[in-house]
Amino acid sequence: MNLKLNIISCAQIFCVFLLIVLSFSCSENKKKIVGVTSYQTHLFKKTLENSQLAVSVVASDLEYPWDLCWGNSESDKLWFTEIKGTVNQLDITTGEIKTLLSLDDVLVKKSYGLLGFAVHPDIEENPYVFLHYTYLDDDKINSKLVRYSYKNGTLDNPKILLKQIPGTTYHNGSRIVISSDNKLYLSLGDAGKKRLAQNTNEINGKILRLNLDGSIPKDNPIKDSPVYSWGHRNVQGLVMANGRLYSSEHGEANDDELSIIEAHGNYGWPDVTGFCNEPYEKDYCKDSVIREPIHVWTPTIAPAGIAYYGSEAIPEWQNSILVSSLKGVSLRVLKLSSDGTEIENEMVAFNRQFGRIRDVITAPNGDIYLCTSNKDWHPKANPEFYSPEKLPFKNDDKIIRIHQANEDLRNSLVEMIVKETPSQEETSIANNSTASDEGMAIYQKYCASCHKANGSGSEGFFPPITKIEGVADRGRLIKSVVSGLSGPLEVRGKSYNQEMPSFKFLSDKELADVLTYVRASFGNGHPGISEQEILEYRTLIEKE
Repeated sequence: MNLKLNIISCAQIFCVFLLIVLSFSCSENKKKIVGVTSYQTHLFKKTLENSQLAVSVVASDLEYPWDLCWGNSESDKLWFTEIKGTVNQLDITTGEIKTLLSLDDVLVKKSYGLLGFAVHPDIEENPYVFLHYTYLDDDKINSKLVRYSYKNGTLDNPKILLKQIPGTTYHNGSRIVISSDNKLYLSLGDAGKKRLAQNTNEINGKILRLNLDGSIPKDNPIKDSPVYSWGHRNVQGLVMANGRLYSSEHGEANDDELSIIEAHGNYGWPDVTGFCNEPYEKDYCKDSVIREPIHVWTPTIAPAGIAYYGSEAIPEWQNSILVSSLKGVSLRVLKLSSDGTEIENEMVAFNRQFGRIRDVITAPNGDIYLCTSNKDWHPKANPEFYSPEKLPFKNDDKIIRIHQANEDLRNSLVEMIVKETPSQEETSIANNSTASDEGMAIYQKYCASCHKANGSGSEGFFPPITKIEGVADRGRLIKSVVSGLSGPLEVRGKSYNQEMPSFKFLSDKELADVLTYVRASFGNGHPGISEQEILEYRTLIEKE
């Protein structure tokens, strides 16, 4: 009898012990899911006035991610695209990535492919996602806007809303945003043809407004036209906030812009960049109503995706526009006025920690996610920004999460190392004692991001400027830099087809200094350019 009781007691004790173990295990698993930490690589923390932010990698080894999007406020799935034509979902609780779609007709190179993307913010009621991408059409680069239906974790039933949108190797756009009244906004670049931006009969260089089925809203500003605003060079960011549509746009060689987009608005390109403050712009603005930006960047930073931060989770950044930057290799926080019409101040929150940033988004809980773009443009380059480091970084490209640090992370993570912009001495720009310091500084500020610190260029995108005819011929060089250059170009047997912006906003002295520096450096060894030569060329083109 006693033996039997002892056996039963042992069995009961074992069962209780097993239940405790299982309960502890389940509790730990729940903690991992709620905390979203089990699969992440924590990098460092950043201290603000009242907050300590943890910075973590949630996805790596991606192929040129372009767009980040949430499906709805309850979702634990972060949608993201890759320029090669994939639409993916990242489960932020587990880190699992699921590819929902791989386009088979997308035309991909490092500056074009699957570009704009949006998930309807109420995907349960409107189960649609929208894609804008380039494709080959009779040997021409075109693009199209396509709507897919989303059901049971799959994308199917594609419907073309717009097709045969003229494109080229650059300035195809694009971003897509869906408004609360179920209107779709699509930004399109000027496709390398500047004057198209001012022609309202063409859709390049515009922001379009459509119904979700691709039809034209009856209340559009131009009857029977999808054009909502015009005068755009290449809008790279769109976000709806506070009843307003904000955009980020690449300037040519100056005046990147953050603007509020309004119906029937002319944003100036190519006649005005930034504010109406140059003499040639003031004359144009006398006769035309131009919507000026609310913020500009000169030198340019190549702003990309933008997001509105309205959460209390990071109180220091509440009511701000978050701006991802490619050339500026930074995440910027632009504090809005209470009415959302002005920028009160700008903070560079992260500078050179991640490299080029393509997009940023705010999660429903106030966390911030961003994606890098370090493999798609200047691989193994950019020493002017990263010396002695080079892009891409290990395990690029990545999706990174920024969030309030819990107590464990506050105690365990090291403070972010602040990386200031390199000084002139830290960069590897070619050293030539005959070139002026002023010319070197201007080259570093405006030219090195494309032509590189040593003049070697970027193969397939920007030509070298070392020992070439275009530098030796002083008249040709002056014309290219003052007036700009676009279209196909062959240098040393290799083809290039990107835009060379106009630097006419620089003074005669600045232009003479930088051209003298280029002609004397990188093994060129040519005599300098005078201010008088610049003035003579300006006078000539004014007469024309």
